[in-house]
Amino acid sequence: MPLKSDRALVVFSLGEKLGALPLESVEKIAPMADLARPPGLPAPLEGILNLAGAAVPVVRLDRLLQLPERRLGLYSMLVLLKAERLEDRVAMLVDRVVEILNIPSSAMLPVGTGDSFNACIEGTVTMGGQVVHVLSPRRILLEREHESLSAFRTIEQRRLDDWKTVTP
Repeated sequence: MPLKSDRALVVFSLGEKLGALPLESVEKIAPMADLARPPGLPAPLEGILNLAGAAVPVVRLDRLLQLPERRLGLYSMLVLLKAERLEDRVAMLVDRVVEILNIPSSAMLPVGTGDSFNACIEGTVTMGGQVVHVLSPRRILLEREHESLSAFRTIEQRRLDDWKTVTP
C-alpha cells in the first residue's frame, strides 16, 4: 500500500544545491521563455514574463540566495507561484525541476525562524542522501522586494496594455 503523503514538494536544483517549494503554492511550472528586460532591473530580477498579456516578474533564486550563478540552460524552468491577486504573481527561475516529492510531514525537519534570512526556510528533507531546503513562498522575498517587483510589473503591464490598443 502506498505511503500517504502529507506534503508534496516541487524539488529543484540551483547549481549543486537542492531547494523545494510546497506544491500547493505553485501555479505552474514552465520552460524558460523570452523575457522583457527594462533598464534598471535589480540583480535578482531576471526580467518580466508576458504570460498571456499579464506581466509577471521572474526572480533568479541563485542570485537572490547569493549562490554561485549558473548560465541558463536547456532545462532552466520557471516556477510560477500562486497569488491571491493576479497582479501579485511572481515566477522563480531555477536550473531545473528535479521532481515532485511526496513526503509525510514528519519527514521534514523544522528550521528555526532565526536560522535563515527572513525565516525563508521552513524546513529540510533528505532526498537521495542530499539535503533539500524547503522554502516558504511568503518569506522568500522581503516586503520591500515585493514593492520593487510591483513597480516593475506595473511599468511593464502598461507597456503590454499599450500594445493591445495598437491596430496594424
